[in-house]
Amino acid sequence: MSISPVLMQRDGGSSPSPSKLRRRVIVVAGATLAAAIVVLAALLGISIASDGEVSVLIWTLGSDRLAGLAVIAAFASLALGLCLTPVSRSLLLLLLPARLVAVTATCIAGSAWFLTSGATVVQLVSAGCETGYVVEEEAFLLAGWGTVYRTDGVLVTAVERTGGDDGYRPFEDGAYAVVDDGDSLRVWYTFNFDYSAAPVATDRDPDFTLPKLTDRSVSCGVTTGTRTPLLIRSTASPFAIDEARAGLEEMVVASLAAAVGPVHTATGDPIDPNELAAVQSACGENDARLGIAIEFTTADNAASLAQILQTWDTAGYSSDRAIQEDIRYSDILPIERMSIRDSTTIDGLIHMQITTQCSEPR
Repeated sequence: MSISPVLMQRDGGSSPSPSKLRRRVIVVAGATLAAAIVVLAALLGISIASDGEVSVLIWTLGSDRLAGLAVIAAFASLALGLCLTPVSRSLLLLLLPARLVAVTATCIAGSAWFLTSGATVVQLVSAGCETGYVVEEEAFLLAGWGTVYRTDGVLVTAVERTGGDDGYRPFEDGAYAVVDDGDSLRVWYTFNFDYSAAPVATDRDPDFTLPKLTDRSVSCGVTTGTRTPLLIRSTASPFAIDEARAGLEEMVVASLAAAVGPVHTATGDPIDPNELAAVQSACGENDARLGIAIEFTTADNAASLAQILQTWDTAGYSSDRAIQEDIRYSDILPIERMSIRDSTTIDGLIHMQITTQCSEPR
């Protein structure tokens, strides 16, 4: 059986040859490299022209992340072009190191970008209306920080800095309050994660003040995204302070007894739970609560954490979880809140805090 030459030509012409495909890929890589260079030049030009005050923000991608993407694209395009460009054998030995450097640089740039690309951006809202400001927040390990920007399209100007404890992002959580004074916006926010999601108090000096922007139209009916409380408290009768103290001492002893091996302080001294002194603080109008905060190390911190949590669960406390922190709580038992965090990789310690209910000092 013979095959028509015409059919052979059609079959052969249905897809480009490897050399043509290679040239197309090289052209695309070159165009991508040129586009990346243009983006980097534009970002650099904006920064220089504004003495570093103005940057670009597109969705959650600021100038630094856009530049990072451009660098990744540039290295990847360069590596692809170097790997696909045909050269003679005499030049191959010279080109191999350049290929290796380009591929390695692409991997390093990509890894660095993904490790630092967890920023969130939210509108700063006052009385349900946009203010013309946004807050970009980032977190890494136990650190949390943010930048307040005035927006002008995709161009933004940094006007304030914010912070958060233990990687907390208060503006993303809606844990802030804005008061419009006519000419300015006074802003308060919660530095620490509040598991009860209580409203932010405004009876102190504001954390920062922003000029009110009147040169633009803003949308209203916007929510701050405030989360609902993780815990709704009951109206159970308070304990007497002596009952609360006994419950506190019992839970401290049980918690440390559940740890694996001997329990020591950061300096290596053994911890005797009977020698730990509770700190008393005021609550309500005339009541008080007791609390103990302990930092300790054990023979196996991970196993100790699991066994302490099991002890708390067995005692009847409800479970919750915050950022890098396990929580147990109750409205009807002597202890209101217990929290524990294993920071072995940072300081080698377990951090534990136990707080009683607000109790009557009778």
